Amino acid sequence: MLLDELAKQCQSCAQKSPVLVLGSGASIPHGIRGMGDLAGWLRDNVQADDGPEVDAWTLVRTALAAGDHLEAALEERNLPDTLVVKIVRSTWDFIAQDDYSLLKSAIKSETVFPLGSLLSGLFRSTNRNIHVVTTNYDRVAEYAADSCGYVHNTGFLPGYIRRADGAENLIFKQGPNIARTVTVWKVHGSLDWFGDGQGGVLSLPMTSELPDGLVPLIVTPGVSKYQRTHDEPFRSAIQGADRVLSAANAFICIGYGFRDRHIHPKLMTRCRVHNAPILVAARTLTPEAKDFLNNNAGRNYLALEDHNDGTMVYNRDNPNGVVVAGGKYWELPALNELIGF
Repeated sequence: MLLDELAKQCQSCAQKSPVLVLGSGASIPHGIRGMGDLAGWLRDNVQADDGPEVDAWTLVRTALAAGDHLEAALEERNLPDTLVVKIVRSTWDFIAQDDYSLLKSAIKSETVFPLGSLLSGLFRSTNRNIHVVTTNYDRVAEYAADSCGYVHNTGFLPGYIRRADGAENLIFKQGPNIARTVTVWKVHGSLDWFGDGQGGVLSLPMTSELPDGLVPLIVTPGVSKYQRTHDEPFRSAIQGADRVLSAANAFICIGYGFRDRHIHPKLMTRCRVHNAPILVAARTLTPEAKDFLNNNAGRNYLALEDHNDGTMVYNRDNPNGVVVAGGKYWELPALNELIGF
């Protein structure tokens, strides 16, 4: 495959006002540790009490030791609610450390956000709203929008103590015009979402420590993930994500592993049935991603992953992959240049 041909296919997808889908691979370059590191952290730090907790956690640890990824190790087991609370808290502690470090770096302009360059390029159109759907708890998408001067909206009203009531139809203005807005649908919650113990939901400025009396509103892999998503704010986030995914003209997926049942069924329908173009970029495509490409991506797909000699490229004409030498085009900075952003 020639580089010009690769560039044209990337540009064609970007020109269709794509929905962005971000997985953990989009955050790892910013020092947000991924699911493998989280698995090790949980294994070493979650302390199960005697009884059902110990029995359940032993099965999870055994699965991890056998080589299962975190999602697989947790999703096959119905964990006690008390153990789920510990896993959620430990997950928050782990990722919040990295996120807060990134925030301090961003405040001092020490961090460059390639995602911000992608957003800026996509805003070179009449489009005033870019939708981002993500399974990540961190705030990389929000920081990237802020770094470029765009409004970000995660479903909460503006303020220090942010509530969700009435935020869904919020429109931001910039002078007489609608402000360029990045709407981030965080289907698994966010580090800055909390429950107050009385059923209230709020979003607070990011800190490195969990505020007293509040419970993190994030859903970790496992059976409980699909139970909790019937509650707010997850229900609204998932419904909003469903709407934008179901109507998308195209998709750009960055570091997304296609392991989440909240997202990839919509991608499957839109790509396979409606032939929406999809661009997938990741250091290593997961088996689930390759299965999607082989069976459900339709005709207009393009996937990029790392190769020793450059980038391995998959598309309709090269379903088994072809190497494009030289650049690491699966990395967002190089991909932006290829698109012309």
